[in-house]
Amino acid sequence: MFMTTLYKEGLYLKEDIINSFNRIALLDDKWDHNQHYEKLLISEISNSDGNALDIGCGTGEFTQKLSKKVKSVYGIDLSPVMVEEAMKRHSEENIQYSIQDFDELNEEMKYDFIVSIATFHHLNLETALPKIERLLKRNGKLIVLDLYERKGFIDRFLDCIAVPINHVLKALKNVRSVDTEEAAAWKEHSHLDEYMTYKELSNVYHKFLSRDVKIKRLLFWRYVLVYKKR
Repeated sequence: MFMTTLYKEGLYLKEDIINSFNRIALLDDKWDHNQHYEKLLISEISNSDGNALDIGCGTGEFTQKLSKKVKSVYGIDLSPVMVEEAMKRHSEENIQYSIQDFDELNEEMKYDFIVSIATFHHLNLETALPKIERLLKRNGKLIVLDLYERKGFIDRFLDCIAVPINHVLKALKNVRSVDTEEAAAWKEHSHLDEYMTYKELSNVYHKFLSRDVKIKRLLFWRYVLVYKKR
């Protein structure tokens, strides 16, 4: 019911995802909308002697920030090149990076925090959320930033606000124009993205976690979710 079209039609090929992210991993770092919300995510994480799991850690930019708040971080990503770049760019003594498929992640280790940025739309939430529930320690927290399909008046209204602000922020951050390789890499990747609407996401999170889930629309075509396991 909550599976994306790609899953339902059997077209979701992880090898394509891996190849796409291998290509993206070699692009230069620059400010993006995910980074805009990193402080919001970090504010949900108290200084702790606990551990954290970063699902879809990419090149480790946020993983490194997370490592300042907890005792240890396990960053996983499907892409070997992403993990290689993470170890080069954002290595810390308390971070362990691994080429790992979340679907195949061993459930013996439990976590105080599980975080994920721009990755959940690549997961089958019907199977991923029950697994996350099992991986969280009691009072553990799940924090997600991801994209969603805009639909309806509220989302279109937010689009109208986001577009001009986006231009201003890019100017302030001195974000350079997208070059040919970057444009080609993201265009290729866009064909592998499949998003759920805010309503669909709200339904699936409440079904597989609990009514305590807090989910909120954000500007720049994203939502944030916070869930604390009782």
